[in-house]
Amino acid sequence: DHHRRRERRAIMNRGLIGAAGISAAGLCVALLLITYAPARSTELEGMTTTDDGLKILDVSEGTGATAFKNDKVKVQYSGKLADGTVFDSGSISFVVGQGQVIKGWDQGIPGMKVGGKRKLIIPAALAYGSAGAGGVIPPNAQLNFDVKLLSV
Repeated sequence: DHHRRRERRAIMNRGLIGAAGISAAGLCVALLLITYAPARSTELEGMTTTDDGLKILDVSEGTGATAFKNDKVKVQYSGKLADGTVFDSGSISFVVGQGQVIKGWDQGIPGMKVGGKRKLIIPAALAYGSAGAGGVIPPNAQLNFDVKLLSV
């Protein structure tokens, strides 16, 4: 009897350890999903997506004049590739909607107020397409911009 109880206890312990191992693995997967999935969804939470794939997120709304098509604007910006590599930053002035900049900017700047900050995730079709640009931006690259409207 003592030997059988001991054997049963050993079998039960192996079963519990096995079950605990599966639970621990499941818990690890759940924790990974909880830890990493929100970061991806938070990035897109609150973003507006246009019919042609431009994603726009107002990070902070400005309090100044609103930019419209045909307005001359000045923006401060930082441009990154999808992998996070910064390819350009600075400030630029241009007339909105006149093709002086990539289409993603012509579509993504209107509606901003001076002092406002916006994130633009621009698909390749609204950026440099299959040609890329100057060896810095690869063909078919999505471009991510953080922009601040300085003046209208």
